[in-house]
Amino acid sequence: MRAEPYVIWLADCTRDCLPVVGGKAIGLGTLVREGFQVPAGFAISTSAYREHIDHNGLAGPLQALVTECTSLEAQKRASEEIRQLFEASRPSPRIEDEVLAAYARLYGDASAPVAVRSSATAEDLADASFAGQQETYLWILGGAEVLEHIVRCWASLFTPQAIAYRARPRSASLHGVNARTRVADLAMGVVVQRMVPAEAAGVMFTIDPVTGDPSGIVVEAAYGLGAAVVNGEVTPDRVCVDKVQLEIRSRTIGTKALAYRFDPAVQGTRLEEVPPLLQTRLCLTDDEVIHLAALGKKMELAMGRAQDMEWAIGAGRAGPREVFLLQARPETVWSQKPRRPLVQPESTVMDRILQAMRVPRPRRRRTGSSSRSPPAAGRESGGSGDRGRVSREGSNRPAPAHGRVWRSQAGRAGRG
Repeated sequence: MRAEPYVIWLADCTRDCLPVVGGKAIGLGTLVREGFQVPAGFAISTSAYREHIDHNGLAGPLQALVTECTSLEAQKRASEEIRQLFEASRPSPRIEDEVLAAYARLYGDASAPVAVRSSATAEDLADASFAGQQETYLWILGGAEVLEHIVRCWASLFTPQAIAYRARPRSASLHGVNARTRVADLAMGVVVQRMVPAEAAGVMFTIDPVTGDPSGIVVEAAYGLGAAVVNGEVTPDRVCVDKVQLEIRSRTIGTKALAYRFDPAVQGTRLEEVPPLLQTRLCLTDDEVIHLAALGKKMELAMGRAQDMEWAIGAGRAGPREVFLLQARPETVWSQKPRRPLVQPESTVMDRILQAMRVPRPRRRRTGSSSRSPPAAGRESGGSGDRGRVSREGSNRPAPAHGRVWRSQAGRAGRG
């Protein structure tokens, strides 16, 4: 009987593969099959994770560390000890062979840059995204480093945030895991993808994340790689688009003072200052915003619900600024809030017509004059924009000093 493969290409990551490759891989596989442009890549299965645990004899020590681990300090201590256990471990020869063969097939080059991204089985689901609990590493070069960062992703199944999240009652009811869950019942997939040398990147919501307006699409963007946006390290541009007409409603220019960019001198990413003149400009053209919104609308129609997406614009086969979709997950805040019906289900057609006609009358001013004052001029809808960024779990990490080279750990994106 042929052994189950440890490597599964993104196009083959279908919905029934969720326990095998995790939520992020499923979302990327859906994007690929729907015809969107996605950086090529593959997933490392949860079977590989379990095999790694067995191969290195980690199950017993991990279980001992997480049992009754309920206080914040205990979670931090346990997480650090678990990280050290994983760093001292090594993948089995079979895992190494399959991953290295897939990496070579991905580029045909043994030293091309990739992103190594966690893909937990309870991540990016319709009822809870589980975002920000595990790690992502950017611009990883060479097969040895890819293997090393796959192990680091596996270790991030036990970050303090992830341990605390599993201890929450809501998490336990949704995912069947809690602080007392056996380590043998946990697993994680990992995604390895080509890197996009992004000129700009960010997030997109197909429902307004501030107001819950389902007729709006919100695009948040900054220069360089998307880590600065998802980590909350910059104030991004914010553009609101009408979902029906695909027309821009409002624009708010963020400062975008910092950007992660690739530095050839160190073969890694560096956090740089954005020139002051560029900070005062939108980092996307109107055509690029509309194109992104059209992609978001198409994905929402395909999935049947609002989406929370990540994207990047960088060099591709067709030109220097092509749009790549990096992630798609169900929106889990406004989508779960109950909506009040506009009319009662038992009402008649005439009741509904009368309900629609009921408009409050404006009060008259008592000024002593027979002339009626004109109504106060209202603010144009959307004219002021919203400056507040959406709060994201995992985005409260303090920004590092600019100029520091970020090679692996520092290339991590806060949402995982």
